[in-house]
Amino acid sequence: MNRRAFLGAVGSVASLGTLAYATREPIDTLEITVWLSTQAGRYDGVTQRIREYVTRCFDFEFWSLEVSIGGAVSVGTEDGARVTSRGEWPLRVLSGAAGLGGLEPARHVNLLVTDGQMAVAPTGYGLPRIASVGGARHLADLEPFDELLESGPDSDVKWAVPTTTRARTMQVLLHEVGHALGLDHEHGNVIREDGLVIATPMLSTYAFSADYVGEHSHCGQEYVDPGDDARALSLAFSACARRALAEHAG
Repeated sequence: MNRRAFLGAVGSVASLGTLAYATREPIDTLEITVWLSTQAGRYDGVTQRIREYVTRCFDFEFWSLEVSIGGAVSVGTEDGARVTSRGEWPLRVLSGAAGLGGLEPARHVNLLVTDGQMAVAPTGYGLPRIASVGGARHLADLEPFDELLESGPDSDVKWAVPTTTRARTMQVLLHEVGHALGLDHEHGNVIREDGLVIATPMLSTYAFSADYVGEHSHCGQEYVDPGDDARALSLAFSACARRALAEHAG
């Protein structure tokens, strides 16, 4: 099912009793709940690492933040994109919102982390209030936040980190949470600094792909051509993304 058809299906479900859940309203306290697939939950420390990074990266002055762990979820696929794009995870969340299941959704972001592969895109998927991503094993191996930043490139760009699989998996997780909050790829940015090309979460590694057709962000920043320069990732959302989130916060 393609994205447009799936959104239509989700809209139909919402019209049966969960419309209030799906509407956007100003955010005073941002609620993010993280679930793990049963297989993803086998990795020690994965929830601790996810909570640490999500808390640091979404702790903005325009809202207070509540990050909780929702427990284990049995799913039919560990693919971090398909579990949402084919409807399984969204229907679980919407059913919970309608009181039809044991899952109690968060008001703003419901993130499912699976043990899916992170080598071939897509590796995650995000819709309003719903997100999923693979790579639980890589998240469990990720360094603590401050240790990763110490190993990052010598850059003035906030929270620039190496393009390791572990760091990229976390950036994809942040990317999908951004989608759940209404951001899209053009809320991201890519800049060049001292021969280093650095992409923020919403643009992510699309910035390094010759197939990506975007030329500038929603806020008018032109994307640089990465060329053959060394590459890095930033865990900090661009000014354009932060502006959009602040407007959503109301």
